[in-house]
Amino acid sequence: MTATVPPATYSLVLPPGWVRIPLRGGTREALDEKVFRGIEEIPAGVPRDQGMAYRLHVRRKVDRMVEEARRAGGLDLYVPARVRSRTLMASSFLVSEIARDGDGDGDGYEDASASGPQAELVLARLAADRRAGEAGELRLAGEAMAVRWEYVTVPDGADPEVDVGCRHVDYVLPVPGDGGRWLAVSHSTAGDGDPGSAFTRALTDLFDAVMSTFQWS
Repeated sequence: MTATVPPATYSLVLPPGWVRIPLRGGTREALDEKVFRGIEEIPAGVPRDQGMAYRLHVRRKVDRMVEEARRAGGLDLYVPARVRSRTLMASSFLVSEIARDGDGDGDGYEDASASGPQAELVLARLAADRRAGEAGELRLAGEAMAVRWEYVTVPDGADPEVDVGCRHVDYVLPVPGDGGRWLAVSHSTAGDGDPGSAFTRALTDLFDAVMSTFQWS
């Protein structure tokens, strides 16, 4: 039987205005070229005399997102490149790699062969895990089987810059042919400040549409 060759990377089709920021090389160049250049035009609703403060606000916000993504072991961060409002900047998603821990703690990743029926069994066990009280579900990400969670978090007061609830959608999927590697894709959005609003749910739907284009390369 021919062994599955593990893929080297993945690909996604992004909505207009969204860009990929690599986190393990070329990060600053990508930020300067793809994100910060796009904030030279001040969005409607921001007074002209506050333009400099607005640009500084966006730079600090994006830099903080990058640092948090790196601490989380991220591979790539995806953000809107053209900042047309403060609301839109409250939406992003992170791709990170999860290594098999092999510690036997029952988290579902150890002893997982990331291809064939065994991977599907592991995914089914993972789907039973709950995030913010919500169980996962098996779903295709492009042609790859994954577990998807959707849940809402509320501010706990630990971060003064987070004062509204966020809607999250997480996907976890195995890397074919490599039982020790899994990929996590995590989206979060504050939307318009209401996690249950039509606008916030539309941003979640947009992320699901992006994940429907997922491919291993």
